[in-house]
Amino acid sequence: MTEPTSAPSRPEPTRWQTGGVEVAYTDTGGDGEALLLMHGGGLADWCTPLAADPALRRHRVIRMVRAGYTGAQTPGGLTVADHSEHAAALLRHLGATPAHVVAHSAGSTVGLQLTIDHPALVRTLSLCEPPLVDTLAAPDDRELLRALFAPAVGTVLAATVRGDLPAAFDTFMTLVCGAGYRRVITDALGADAVEEAVHRCRYFFTDETPAVRAWTVDPAVLARLPQPVLLVQGSASPPLVHRLVTHLAGLLPHATVATVPGGDHLMPLSRPAELGRLVDDFVSRAGGPAVVEAGQRRP
Repeated sequence: MTEPTSAPSRPEPTRWQTGGVEVAYTDTGGDGEALLLMHGGGLADWCTPLAADPALRRHRVIRMVRAGYTGAQTPGGLTVADHSEHAAALLRHLGATPAHVVAHSAGSTVGLQLTIDHPALVRTLSLCEPPLVDTLAAPDDRELLRALFAPAVGTVLAATVRGDLPAAFDTFMTLVCGAGYRRVITDALGADAVEEAVHRCRYFFTDETPAVRAWTVDPAVLARLPQPVLLVQGSASPPLVHRLVTHLAGLLPHATVATVPGGDHLMPLSRPAELGRLVDDFVSRAGGPAVVEAGQRRP
């Protein structure tokens, strides 16, 4: 059941240039520990409700809008590593290191790459519903993933090429988030949020999706990461997601798994208070006991 919410105001992000691209951010400021929120694919405001949630009020919350989502022209060929460098540059620019990094969906690949490439900048890493891509999925599920996603990806790309962004967006979001995604986005972000996301989604389908699918990570590198990592999954998410989270937790030496009852891929929008409490509790215990909340487990 979705938490009752009223659509929050969406603060206008500050635009900033780095590495020849434009990113943007909001920053609550203050002297609390820094939290960097990185959104998933297709929607720049995935983390907007979480950034405003009272559970995180004691932290300095920085919500990043990644390249490709600000409305500015973005060069082609950006990789996950490029997005990682943008995040590192932003943290340094804001004097917000080391930060607790919180990422959702496709943003999880950027969060992991940032932690690998710039370990001194990342104090803890929280990943909410990492994406179903080969490099993270349970090995036995990789063929199934290709069979399930290849037809939909083909449909999305064909719609994008012919300029039918509403069809591309609807096909993708229905596949990943379910048929009710539009209502959840509207309830969380306001009446114009879906149309705004559709208007800006071309980059996600033509550039970011191929980059995320091409991204690879060496399990031996993951096994050496010293940071505590929180992996959040929804109990209503498909078994493929749960198996991915279990597999990824087994590769990380300091991983904790948390399950949000009734949650799914939309939980940053539908359940920001629950997600915020999990993150706040996790970062406050960083380096301490692995148990965060009932219903989670450590592999």
